[in-house]
Amino acid sequence: MFLANSWGLLGLLTLPVIVAIHLYHRRYPPLLVAGLHLWGLESHTAAAGRTREQLPITKSLICELLVALLLSLVLADPRWGHLGRVEHLVVVLDNSASMSAKPPGSAERSFREAAVSELERRVERLPRGSVLTLLRTGRRPEMLAGPAVPWEEAKLKLSDWRPALAKHDFHPTWDLASQLAADTGRLLFLTDRVPDGTTTVPATMEVVSFGRALENVAISAARWDFDSQSAQGKVFVRLTNYGQRAATVRVVGRVGSAEQRDTKPQSTSHASELAAHSNTAKALFQNEVTLDPGQSKPLEVNVPGGLGRIVIDLESIGDGLALDNRVELIEPKLRMLQVQVTLPVESVAGRAIRRVLTNIPDVTLTDSDPNLVIAPAHPLPPSKRDSWWLGIGPIDPAETARKAAADLAGPFVLEKQNPLLDGITLAGIVWGGVQAVSADITPIITAGSSPLLSRLNGTRATAHLLNIDLARSNLIDAPDWPILLSNLIELRRDNLPGLRRWNYRLNEDIRFRLFDELPAEPLPVVAPNTDISTTTTSTDTAPKEGTATPTVESRPLWLVHRGDKRPLAQATVIELPPLDEAGVYSVLDGDRPVGEFAVNFFDHEESTLTSLRPGIRAPEEFPRLAGFTIDQPLTWLILVGIVLITLTAFADWHVLRPRVRSKHHH
Repeated sequence: MFLANSWGLLGLLTLPVIVAIHLYHRRYPPLLVAGLHLWGLESHTAAAGRTREQLPITKSLICELLVALLLSLVLADPRWGHLGRVEHLVVVLDNSASMSAKPPGSAERSFREAAVSELERRVERLPRGSVLTLLRTGRRPEMLAGPAVPWEEAKLKLSDWRPALAKHDFHPTWDLASQLAADTGRLLFLTDRVPDGTTTVPATMEVVSFGRALENVAISAARWDFDSQSAQGKVFVRLTNYGQRAATVRVVGRVGSAEQRDTKPQSTSHASELAAHSNTAKALFQNEVTLDPGQSKPLEVNVPGGLGRIVIDLESIGDGLALDNRVELIEPKLRMLQVQVTLPVESVAGRAIRRVLTNIPDVTLTDSDPNLVIAPAHPLPPSKRDSWWLGIGPIDPAETARKAAADLAGPFVLEKQNPLLDGITLAGIVWGGVQAVSADITPIITAGSSPLLSRLNGTRATAHLLNIDLARSNLIDAPDWPILLSNLIELRRDNLPGLRRWNYRLNEDIRFRLFDELPAEPLPVVAPNTDISTTTTSTDTAPKEGTATPTVESRPLWLVHRGDKRPLAQATVIELPPLDEAGVYSVLDGDRPVGEFAVNFFDHEESTLTSLRPGIRAPEEFPRLAGFTIDQPLTWLILVGIVLITLTAFADWHVLRPRVRSKHHH
């Protein structure tokens, strides 16, 4: 037993005060009279005095002392042992997709449902008033319920636990759970596999696994390509058997969204909805494939253009995980790139560039509003936002400068992290016509101290300078030449407004540009034949008199998924973190659609269910004092004290209350 408020014992100082009052209370000796009825009710009068007399032990004194004692103890708030302490159970829920697996059979439960049932059983065994904290694992820990809320509140949040994540690290969530539990809570991890001995698990955490070895066949990869020349598409699907038995599967592709196919009419009066549903669910292709254990098979299907969206379902008897049996693909959109080549048509460089560009799909040559300009290295380009430029040497076209240029055979130093150089080796290349560069540049390819391919600095354009004379180099005959131009084309295509891609997998970054982009301030312009380092702000960018200044209307940017809208930060380039839920997402710029894209579940580790096992791993250490004390205003000891105080006060009143004497007639 201990006292929560020891200052309450100061109330015991009232005990000597009560004794002193009774001790110094003046009394008169008894007086015998013949007729007491003549005195009336005031038969005995006592007055205070300073003469100490013998303390009378009366019922009133005992009651008053008892009231003061009980009141002091009540103010001190006595606590008895661990009574009043409640359990705090911190539960970590495995949010991996494999937790949604279900053994075949109508009576079987999914691993998630088994975990919920186990949690309910454990809550029933907790002391009354215990509290819970529910955490979901993920790339970032997420608190599903809590901290420290009653079971009735936590149970309502369990419906939001729909495990569907790809493989991820549990340690961030375990660390947060350990902090919440500290020394007063118990840790419980509900999962489908017991961590092995190489995994560092919190010492105080109990692990309960509900997994079972299951067969599973999955769509492990999917892609939709579109050929703008033939206006035809090709769907590529890879099927993988992650089980230990051979399986025969059926693959069905349908046009339309998964939401449309899963929607069923609610009554026979919806005949039109039923017809629409049947048309939407019409199979585009059907294939039956037999897979041996651990085997993967590709499937390619030609599809017409203009379908918009395809849902592919895999049907397999005895399959354990339904999440990886469906993919939804968005038809790729045409992103035509306009390229202007200002090099002379009959020059070596002009012919080499045009020959490569004609073989790159979705590229057209134009003389107006180009997305990319390929021009001689002299003069340098204007500093214009969103313009792309590639300058081809020689930098100085004068005959004397061209004769003085060097031919270099390496070794070449390449900045491998630059996407322009993906697949570039420069093996056996003679880089001819290298001249001195006076502009402000960042080298990408160098030979000794000579920059060969560089990025121009000090300009708002994305400009690259190729310090070469193609008439003196064998670069155009090497495989590196079309690769270099293709890399440049694809980089420029990726920077066009709108979505870059339309089909992603979970845990992939998503990056795109908005349609509208206007400069916030006047742009500097590089005049022809002027070095970039001497650029100045052009007055041509200022609005003319009588014209309105162009502005960009600020509109909210939304990410929409299954009816839920999530705001996005406004920026020229939008970067979305990896999304955790598969499905189709739409991007809205205000009310204007930017585009839609699909995110699908492909994960080898989560689709492999043969290694799942049930089991329990007991905690290595137990908390020193499980649970915590709830600071309640009224404990049971306080309530008992209040009742005793009330009864004692009533007894004191009963002792001291005036009594009416009965009259006797003689």
